Amino acid sequence: MKVGAKFPSRMPTAHILKQIAFPPPPTAFQPTVLLDGSVRAPQISIRDQGRIRKACRMAGLDAAVAVGLPFEEVKFKKAVQPKGNIKEIKLYEKEKKIAESMARMDERIAAWKEERRKAKESAKPEMPF
Repeated sequence: MKVGAKFPSRMPTAHILKQIAFPPPPTAFQPTVLLDGSVRAPQISIRDQGRIRKACRMAGLDAAVAVGLPFEEVKFKKAVQPKGNIKEIKLYEKEKKIAESMARMDERIAAWKEERRKAKESAKPEMPF
C-alpha cells in the first residue's frame, strides 16, 4: 500500500540528512561552465538534489531557503495535436464536428419544422372550396 509523503517507504540516508544539517554552498547545486564552453556536472547530482528536496518536504522545510537548492520550476504541459496517423486524426476531427452538430440539433429541428409549416401554408389554396 502506498502512503503519502508523511510516511516514506525509506528514511533519507545519512548523507542526505548531513546535506540538510550542514548545507553546502549554493554553487554546489549548479553545473559549472568552463572557459572552453564545456559543462561540468554539479557537485551534488540532480538525483541527490531531488532526494534532499524530498527530505526537506517531509521535514516541513523549504528546500530553497533552508539548504539553498534552486527554486522548483512550475512546468505546464503544452497543448498538442493528438498523435496518430492521418486516419486517426481525421476520425478525431470528424467526432468533434459531429459533437458540435449534435449540440445545435434542437435549433436545426425547430427551424426545419417552421420552414415545413410555412411551405405547407403557402401550398394551401386561398379559397376553402
